[in-house]
Amino acid sequence: MQKIFWILIILFSSTVAAQESAIEVAQKKLNSESLTLEEAVSYALKHSPSLNIEKMKLEEATLQIKESRLQQIPEIYISGNLRRNLIIPATPVPAHIFDSSKPDKEMMYLQFNTNWNSSAGVNLNYDLFNPEKWNSVAQQKQQLKIQEYDVQISEEKLREDIALAYAERVIAEEQKLMMIKDTIYYASMFNVANQLYLKEKITLTEKNNIHRSYNESINSYLEAENIVKERKAKLLYLLGKDVTPNNIALLTLQEGIQDLLKKMEQSVFKTTILNNLEEIRQKEVVSLTDLRLKSTSMKYAPTLSINGYYGSNYYYNDFSLFNNKYWRGNSFIGLSISLPVTQSFRTSNEVSRLRLQRQMDVEYLRDIQNSKEKEKINKFSLLEVRKKSYHLSRENWELSQQNSETSIVEFEKGYILQTDLLNEQLKMQQTRQSFLQSAYDLFCILISLKETKNM
Repeated sequence: MQKIFWILIILFSSTVAAQESAIEVAQKKLNSESLTLEEAVSYALKHSPSLNIEKMKLEEATLQIKESRLQQIPEIYISGNLRRNLIIPATPVPAHIFDSSKPDKEMMYLQFNTNWNSSAGVNLNYDLFNPEKWNSVAQQKQQLKIQEYDVQISEEKLREDIALAYAERVIAEEQKLMMIKDTIYYASMFNVANQLYLKEKITLTEKNNIHRSYNESINSYLEAENIVKERKAKLLYLLGKDVTPNNIALLTLQEGIQDLLKKMEQSVFKTTILNNLEEIRQKEVVSLTDLRLKSTSMKYAPTLSINGYYGSNYYYNDFSLFNNKYWRGNSFIGLSISLPVTQSFRTSNEVSRLRLQRQMDVEYLRDIQNSKEKEKINKFSLLEVRKKSYHLSRENWELSQQNSETSIVEFEKGYILQTDLLNEQLKMQQTRQSFLQSAYDLFCILISLKETKNM
C-alpha cells in the first residue's frame, strides 16, 4: 500500500512537470499563444466573429446611403419589343368617309395594324418631388451613426468579456494547482495513516477519515482540471480562434491574479471615463424617429414626375426589321402629378404610430440615463467593499497557511490529534476558496467601471 501511494505522488508530480514542459515547448513554437490581457483584447478585436459581423453591418449601412442617393437621379433605360399579330382586329368606321356614295349609316371595317410591328427607344422617368423618397438619404446617414455606436458598444462588450474570461482562466488555473498540492498532501497523509493503523496507533475511523479526504481531493482536482479546460474553451471562443483540443492545450496566459488586479485598478483611476455609449446611441435613435416622422408627414403631399420617350416604331406586313423605310420616329415628354386620397388615411395612422414610437424612445432614453447614474453610484460604493473584502480574505488565507504549517509540526510532535490536523487543513481550503472568490468579485467590479476605448 505504501508503494502505491508513493507511486501516485510521483505520477501527479510527473504529470504536472510534463504539462509544464509541454507548454514551454508550445510557447517556443507559438509565442502568440502566451497572451497578456492587452494582447488577448487586441487579437479579439481583429478576429471576433460577432464583432466582425457588426463591422460588416456598418459597411452595409454605408452602401445603403449610396443606394438612397442613386434613387434620386433620373431613371433612364432602353426598352424594345417585337410582335407578330396573328389576327389583326378590325375597327368599324362610317363608309361615307371613304366613299361619298355610301349611305351615312353604312359601316365598313378597317385594320389599323400590320402583321409585324416593333418598337425601340430610350425611356426617362424622374420624380421632381416624391414624398416616399424625401429625406431618405438623411435617414440612412442617421442609421449609419447608430450602427457606428453599435460597433463601439460591441467592442466595449468584447473587451469586458475577454477580461472576465481571462480572469476566470487565471483563477481556474490557480485553483487547479492548489488542488494538485492538496491531493499530494492527502496522499502522503493517507500513506502515514495506513502505517499508523497497522501499528495500532490510530483507529479505523481516523484512517477512514483520511481516506475520505484523499478521495475528495482527487475528485476536486478532476473538477478543477475540467473547469480549466472550459475556461480555456470560452476564452478561445471569445478570441475568435478555433476551439480545438490542440488550441486548448497550447493556450497559456502570462499574467496572474495580482498583476491583473493591479493593472485594472490603475486603469480605472488613471483613465477618463467616456460618455455612456448606450445613452448616446439612444439619442441618435430618437433623432432617427424624428426624421421618419417628418418624412411620413410629407406623404400627404402630391408626387410630381416627369417622363419621356425617344424611339422609333416598325410597322410592316413582312419581317424586314433592317429596312429603315419601315421605321417611323416616336417621341414625347410629359409631366404627371399624383395626389393621394385614400392613402392619406394610412399616412395619418402611420404618423400617429411614429409619434407614439418617439415617446417610447424618449422614455427609454430617460430610463437609460437614470439606470446608469444609479449603477455608477452603486458600483463605486461596491468597489470599496470588494477591495476591503479582497484584502481581508487574502490576509485570512495567509494566516490559515501559517496555521496549517504549524499544525503539521504540532501533529508530528504529538501535540494535536489527526482530526485537528484535518480540520485545520479544511479551514485553509475554505479560506483559499474565499480568497479566490473575492479576487474574482473585485476583478468584475473593476472591469464594469472601466469604460475606456483601449485596454
